[in-house]
Formats: sequence, structure tokens, C-alpha cells
Amino acid sequence: MTGSRHRTLRSLALSGAAVLTFGVIGVVGGSPASLAAQGTGAPSAEILTLSGTSTNVDLDAGTLAVLKENNVTVTPVAPATVSTSGGTTTASFPITEGYVSVYPESQQPFIRGTFSHTGGLTFSAGAKSLTATDFIVNPGSSTLTATVGGNGVQLLDLDGTNVKVTQDGSTTRVEGTVAKLSSTAAEALNKTFGVSLFQQGIPLGVVRIAAQGTAGPGGAPSVEIQALGGMATNVDLDAGTAAVLAQNNVTVAPIGPATVSTSGGTTTASFPITQGYVSVYPQDQQPFIRGTFSHIGGLRFSAGGKSITATDFIVNPGSSSLTATVGGNGVKLLDLDGTNVKVTQDGSITRVEGTVAKLSSAAAQALNQTFGVTLFQQGIPLGVVRIAAIAGPPPAIVGAGTAATGAQGTTTSTTVAGSGAGQVPTGGVATGGGGTAGSSSPLGGTLPAGTVALVAVAVAGAGVWRYRQTALRAG
Repeated sequence: MTGSRHRTLRSLALSGAAVLTFGVIGVVGGSPASLAAQGTGAPSAEILTLSGTSTNVDLDAGTLAVLKENNVTVTPVAPATVSTSGGTTTASFPITEGYVSVYPESQQPFIRGTFSHTGGLTFSAGAKSLTATDFIVNPGSSTLTATVGGNGVQLLDLDGTNVKVTQDGSTTRVEGTVAKLSSTAAEALNKTFGVSLFQQGIPLGVVRIAAQGTAGPGGAPSVEIQALGGMATNVDLDAGTAAVLAQNNVTVAPIGPATVSTSGGTTTASFPITQGYVSVYPQDQQPFIRGTFSHIGGLRFSAGGKSITATDFIVNPGSSSLTATVGGNGVKLLDLDGTNVKVTQDGSITRVEGTVAKLSSAAAQALNQTFGVTLFQQGIPLGVVRIAAIAGPPPAIVGAGTAATGAQGTTTSTTVAGSGAGQVPTGGVATGGGGTAGSSSPLGGTLPAGTVALVAVAVAGAGVWRYRQTALRAG
């Protein structure tokens, strides 16, 4: 019986991959060449799934002195730490998830991808404070995005003019990037404390990154999207699972700006997309969709006075997984099955629908331990995923816009990218030595918006699941 089910899943996986492949070609209205454009060459190094270790920021002594003179303190949000050694104060943030590719320096930006962290920093003065957590670095667009007050905010501009990349055993080190306060962050800090102290371009410090993870299989991408800028991932919650939770007095509530709404008997949880990087490879280079994309908001599971929260979801198509921040740590929350995925185009919005999100073993264990039950098991379906996405630079602020449109034309209460344009550092200097935000064709110029958005959101689509099923066959 189990073997038959696995054979059926393999067949569906191959069918799903074909749907994505031909769906992409059909939607953009072109030939395979219109999507699989000539690439800029293969990366010299690639980390398919980052699993650590940390990003360290040696805080600028002059900036710290000015903050101290104005009675502004900077403290870490666990598991981040702040320590002083040899006169240098360093903030350290654990890396939880990400994808990074390193190219020859002649192919700017030569460091590409996104990677995410847990912990953060709190700026305090008097009785007021501002906290920034769950940092996301995008070296290709020279930006660091964070969660501030439940919103996605471009916190820092990154200048990698003097960056150096070295290898230390299994650890890749990227050192020398200068982190500078963005205009959005400066405005937020000034508004919080009622001052005009903070200005765009103030140096926060020099960044040192130490990263480890699973090496990628190599090859040259056909298309890259260096910045994904919205809109939302919606999950139609599984009715059977919802019923079992209700029977056991377990409630599921959104953490803003995520929302949960019910329409036509279907309960939907929606999570705004803040940031992402996607690269698409030829299908014989599995997994042929690689990268990560991130969200703000989350879910709270509660029962009998106890609760557990999961926030800041990160999807990694190369590992078919969704990671979340749980109790300050990065936890693989969901396994993703896209065997029946469908891809459609709706104007400038691309929709990927039909991926099934299933509870991971780590998430099941955490829920059972929290509530003292054995109710949660690996593989329980959480729901069916519907993604509505557009391409673009990192948003200045996420969480203050209009609602996203659901798959059947209904409107959810999801908040998406606000009207403020994304910021690009002056000169567009990237962490990897150059380049600006946006989505460029490897041939130069800008890809059609529909093509860019379609490929970007395909990360939760069928292509990656072929890789998973190949692994199952090998096992």
C-alpha cells in the first residue's frame, strides 16, 4: 500500500512539474527561449540551504558615542547578543535560513540571494523604544529588511565596496560590508523618540558574516530575480485539521499584519511577502528553482492557557520547506508538497495555487510538548497554499496597503506592500561589490513584469517537488 502511494506521488510530482514548465511558457506568451534566456554563467560557489552560523556587526564607535550622548541605548533581542572585546562592541545575529550564490567579481553583483536571522536590536530612550527583529539580508539589492512594529521595513543600506570573501574549512566568510541607516529607519527612529538625530547614511557598523550550509549542485541559472516585492501567501486551512483542533480546544489566531478570515465556508490565513530572491535553472539541474522568500506576521496556537507562536515564515524551494521563528529560534515548521500546483497570470499578479503545507516533525514535537498532548503528528495537512506575488525591490514598509485578491476573485483582508517605493542605496553598491535592486534579464535590460513575477512565485510550485520525489526514489 505504501509503495503504491509513493508511486502515485511520484507520478503526480512529474505531472506537477510539467504543469509549471508549460504554464510558465503559456502565461508569458512566448517560447521556452523567452524564459530560459542565456545566463551570465555558473556561480563559483553556492549554498542551497544556509544553516548558520551568524552575522556579526562591529558597531561604529562614533555612532555609539553619539547615541550615548543622547541617552539612546542599544540592547539585543535574544538569541542575538551584544558583547565588547578589545574596545569593539559587536552585535551577533544567528542565521536561520537562506540561499547564497557567489559569482566571479566581473559579474556584478557577485554575491546574490537572501538570508534570514533571528533576534534583533532594541533602541531605547526614556520610556520609549523601537525594536527591529528577524533581519533579512539581500546582497543583490544592497539592503537589510527587518520586522519593526509588525511591519517589514528596509532598515539598512549595505555598502560592499571593500567586501572580501574567504573560505575557512566548511565556513564561508564575507567581511567588510558597511551597514548604513536607511531613510525609512531614520524616519521611524526620529518619530519614535521625537528627535532629528537619525539621518540616512549614518554608519551602524561593519558586517562580518560566517555562513555554513548545504552546497548547491552548481550549474548556470537561466533567469534570476534579485528582489521579490510582494504581495501575500494565503493558506486555505484544512477543514479536517481545523475540526480536530476545535475538538481539542486548540485555537489558531493570526499575528498582525497576518490575518485570518472566513468566506464561503473556507478559513484563510494570509501572510504579506516582504523580500526574496529566486533563480531558475534548466530542469536537468535539480532542484531547478532555488532561493528563499520571506513573510511577516504569523500564527498563534493556544489551548488551556498555553500558547506557541510562529512568525516570519521563510520558504525555501530547494529544500521544500517553510521555516519560522518559534520561541526566538528558527524551526522548520512545514513540509511543502506541490504535486498538484497550478500557475496562472492575473495582470501583473502571478498566482501559484495548490501546494499542500504539512506539519513537520519538529513542529509536531514542539506543539505536543507545549500542550502536553500527542495530537500533532508529522504530515498533518495544515492547508492548501495560494500565492499572489509581484516582482520589485524591497518595500519601504509592508503592512499599510490594499487587500490582495483571492483566487476566486474574492477579497481577503490581507495587508500587502504599501505605496511607498522601495529604496535603493545611492549608487546601488551591493554587498557583493555593485548592482542595484530590481529584476534583470541575464541578457541585460528588464524582463517583462509578468515573466519576472511568474518565475519569482514559482518557488512554491511544482518544479522543486520533482527534486524531492527523485530523492524518495533514491531512498
